[in-house]
Amino acid sequence: MGERGRPLTGARILIVGMAYKPGVEDLRESPALEIFDELVRQGARVRFTDSMVRAAHVAGDIQESLLSPQTHEWDLVLVHTVHPGDDLTWLDDRDDVLDATYRLDTVAAKETL
Repeated sequence: MGERGRPLTGARILIVGMAYKPGVEDLRESPALEIFDELVRQGARVRFTDSMVRAAHVAGDIQESLLSPQTHEWDLVLVHTVHPGDDLTWLDDRDDVLDATYRLDTVAAKETL
């Protein structure tokens, strides 16, 4: 965010996939939990969507997975875990996607960690 001149404070960030690996609903040891908490600590407004995880304890609270994240406005979409069968075509033309999975070759941003 900082590299694009956007402040993290108040930024609307979506994490796609909270599970620790594709195809499971297990959150134990998932880096997404720490990422979520750190972004909140730095002032971002963070939500998540995960087709296999209904809710997660993050930032000191229980948060439910968004069912229709494409209907919201986001400053950044961080793709953390992609489950088999997930339809992420709504990300295709976005330029605010950070792909931490290296699996989304159709994302316009083509940014990876």
